[in-house]
Amino acid sequence: MVYFPGTHPRRTPTQRAVRILIGIAACTLIVLALYAIPYDILREERFRIYGETSTTGVVLETSTEGNAAPEHRFLLRYKYVDQDGIAREATAPLPREAWSRYRPGQPIEVIYIRSRPGYSRIQDEIEPPFQKWLRKALE
Repeated sequence: MVYFPGTHPRRTPTQRAVRILIGIAACTLIVLALYAIPYDILREERFRIYGETSTTGVVLETSTEGNAAPEHRFLLRYKYVDQDGIAREATAPLPREAWSRYRPGQPIEVIYIRSRPGYSRIQDEIEPPFQKWLRKALE
């Protein structure tokens, strides 16, 4: 349908205001959705696609962080040597049951990404649910 100048139906001020508000809300939701994407997890999982390597590390220390039950974290600091011979240290959050099994000096299995040896994890490490879902989706 073609409208010639001056013959098309005009929108009321209320209709114009609603259209503008819907546009602003849609743009805001898009920006918030893009902001909420955990890009660090996406990057880490992308590197994992290219291969992980396992090595033996050593527990340096076990510690806790926080003082209230929901925020209380059990941490394990460990050291490992990557394929290039560089010693690296990392800290992993663990569930209490797993954390209590580790002692300083104890050997542990460390899994790291070949192309990015700084990204590592251990078997019992707590990972965000999104990261677990993404890893399964990429496999």
